[in-house]
Amino acid sequence: MLITLNLVPLETSVLGVDPGSRKFGWAVVRQRGQVTERVDGGVVRMYGDLPARLGEILLKIQSLLAEQAVSALAIESAFVHDNARTALVLGQARGLPIAVAAARGLPVFEYAPATVKRAIAGSGRADKHQMRHMIAATLGLDSLPAEDEADALAIAVTHLRQQAFAALTTPSARSLSALAASAPPPTAARAAYLAAVARARSGRSAR
Repeated sequence: MLITLNLVPLETSVLGVDPGSRKFGWAVVRQRGQVTERVDGGVVRMYGDLPARLGEILLKIQSLLAEQAVSALAIESAFVHDNARTALVLGQARGLPIAVAAARGLPVFEYAPATVKRAIAGSGRADKHQMRHMIAATLGLDSLPAEDEADALAIAVTHLRQQAFAALTTPSARSLSALAASAPPPTAARAAYLAAVARARSGRSAR
């Protein structure tokens, strides 16, 4: 009997975000079978003082999650910045998508910048130019995406690849049950052998 294990959903979409203090890159990427495709994406440019810019990020992420049918949000993990003030501002911008997604019950996944670069370009030291070209080639885009959208696309694709790999290496309980149920019954000789082993073990434990 041939058993097919459906370890990876036939179709799933993720929202990748690259939030900054003045530019917000975002992208929705869909995995449909073996095909990975860009659904939508862009860059939001913010103006004004910090509270106004943070408000724009909040409204944008709320709008995206209301409009787009995604199963998760993917974002780069926090990294150490030389400038303490810059790190604080980026932390505030980064926290908004995470908080909004969590409030909606959407799982949030974080990936280190080097992990994203390795997943897309094969090197944790790839530069912005390489990443734009590689993500365009990966998704079959006709033109290079803007830098911030390219980052969001790369984060989303990294998440989909990580989840597919995890599903392939960790079969679900349903898949394992299907395998067990489909296993052929033991032959009479093997059944007799197993019964003899069980009796032997029982005798040793009785002593």
